[in-house]
Amino acid sequence: MIGRSFSLALACGWLVSCATQGPSSLAVTQVLNGDRLADADELLKRAEGLTTDAEAAAVYSLRAGEIAWKFLDTDGGSVADVKALPLDQRHALKVLTTATENLAPQFTGANYQPVRTFSHAGYSYQVDASRVKGKGMFPLAKLVGVKPAHEVPRKLCKNWHCEDGAGAAFSPRWSIPNDPGMSRFVSKSRGYLEPISGVLTFDSRGKTGAPRRASLTGYDPTMISRVRLGATDYPLAADFTAPIVDQTQDIQELRIALQGLIHPDVLDAKLIMLEPYNPQRIPVLLVHGLNSHPRMWRDVINDLRADPELRGRYQFMVFYYPTGWPISYSSMRLREELAAFEQKVGKPKNMLLVGHSMGGLLSRMQVVTPGKVIWNTQLGNEADRLDRKLPPNHLVRRMLQFQADPDITRQVYICTPHRGSSLADLSLTNWFVKILALPTRISGAILDIPGALAEPAKMTSVKGLSPTNPLYTALDQIPIEVPHHTIVGDRGKGDTPHSSDGVVPYSSSHLAEAESEVIVPDGHGGFKHPLAIEELRRIFLLHAGIQGNP
Repeated sequence: MIGRSFSLALACGWLVSCATQGPSSLAVTQVLNGDRLADADELLKRAEGLTTDAEAAAVYSLRAGEIAWKFLDTDGGSVADVKALPLDQRHALKVLTTATENLAPQFTGANYQPVRTFSHAGYSYQVDASRVKGKGMFPLAKLVGVKPAHEVPRKLCKNWHCEDGAGAAFSPRWSIPNDPGMSRFVSKSRGYLEPISGVLTFDSRGKTGAPRRASLTGYDPTMISRVRLGATDYPLAADFTAPIVDQTQDIQELRIALQGLIHPDVLDAKLIMLEPYNPQRIPVLLVHGLNSHPRMWRDVINDLRADPELRGRYQFMVFYYPTGWPISYSSMRLREELAAFEQKVGKPKNMLLVGHSMGGLLSRMQVVTPGKVIWNTQLGNEADRLDRKLPPNHLVRRMLQFQADPDITRQVYICTPHRGSSLADLSLTNWFVKILALPTRISGAILDIPGALAEPAKMTSVKGLSPTNPLYTALDQIPIEVPHHTIVGDRGKGDTPHSSDGVVPYSSSHLAEAESEVIVPDGHGGFKHPLAIEELRRIFLLHAGIQGNP
């Protein structure tokens, strides 16, 4: 009797213990040993709850991914569309994606190690995050952190470009290059805007008793569109828009733009790479206009970078400059930034410049060799004397005498005032000009320079847009040395050649020698109109040698 009661008490105590201590080791073993997708779901759920045990969470995620892997590593072949897969394989892809999202932070930033081993409850996995077998593959060591692309709010960009497939699409935080010569062209607060897709794979050939082997690799979806899971070829999951939104959503564009216009001494010009430099890709440099900021190009970059025919062919860069600077000074700073960039990376491959509004004038002044034409028109009767007097490195000489950049081979001008804008001569504009100030580096250099440069107020960017500025007379005499195209707005009125985009009249934006001209039914902000982006796409295809002129 006593023995029976004791046995019953032991049994009851065991049951109570199991009920009160949470998931038992036996339950953990059972779910880890499972091979159903339901078991994988349970493992991921448990991993999510293990906020204080990263080791166990990693093992749960890896085991879930391993279960999913068996449904995806089939007998070979190529999957054209993951949406057409059987339900269990689509489910397996989601499991593998979540496992990848859970594991990736363990290999970025301070957590990075090329190879790590995770062990828990009798399971052990060795994960290699250093494999780079070809172009377009990145070790996670290059990243400070990753955010799953689906966590980025869908805003700012008009279109959202993503693709279903194997792997996890991330919005990454890139490490700033260690090389000071290269890091100067990268935003210190944002890094690159390049997308990355992470892929977790498993090796079934591990030795008995040894840790299971897995690999975690980052892919550039602008270069690679398919990936192998074992013997089977799948489309690569990608999100091209998330990094653009995630890295720029906090930019106070209007504040920075106004600061650069009204207080141009505060900031300096900067050429900014939006992705790691690749000498095999064609650089595209986008130059914003008056009272603006490089973020204005987000829809252009988003739509063109995601285009299947353009992917991997181009790399995007932007140029920021305080727009209160004189046009000639801003164009000089662009030349200097390009020279420093080219000195660092070597001769770029067929660089293409796209400029909007005043940015188009800066771009144009990179592909002309004016000799003394601009010098003479700006300095008037004093031109010859100053040419003899001023040293080679004087600011005014650097602004007005220069050579075309031979590495720029095509340009696009969007709503560009090649002959100025009469808005610069309005009385309200004249009042506004009075509150603008020249940077001291400029005003100090022109104190003893007579002629057209003698009045600082006339040198500001706003007043410099007046059709009376002799710069435009000079530019009309100097040939543009590369193929070029124009995109012009008419506000939808269809009244070209008597049209205007509201700021720049057609008579100023038109270039008779341009290879093509497209009129879009929009105003001065027509750079982001769908027809403008489609025309840019056509020009980019032409420039890359994919198609000829229509």
